[in-house]
Amino acid sequence: MYLSVGGMLLYVLSFALGAGPVPCLLMSEILPGKIRAKAMAICLAVHWVINFFVGLLFLRMLEQMGAQLLYSIFGSFSLLAVIFVKKYVLETKGKSLQEIEIALLAQEIV
Repeated sequence: MYLSVGGMLLYVLSFALGAGPVPCLLMSEILPGKIRAKAMAICLAVHWVINFFVGLLFLRMLEQMGAQLLYSIFGSFSLLAVIFVKKYVLETKGKSLQEIEIALLAQEIV
């Protein structure tokens, strides 16, 4: 029991320090200021609904597909996400929200 609780705490800690806050941080930087609050609410609602269904269906999919295939599918989606980020997501480090919005609008015009 201590091992499972410790493992879960370690997972939550590593997720919170790693990929966990990325959707919130990214959306707050790339959404235009005029619609930021409403758009973030919609995006995070969709994010949590999808997380719910992944959690709900994971064990059923694991039983039907097997661990190797299921984790290969999840890994493929993660790889596609990395490729998408490298290709399309703007670097925002050291830039103000206004500078980011101007850069994104400039890309939209081109």
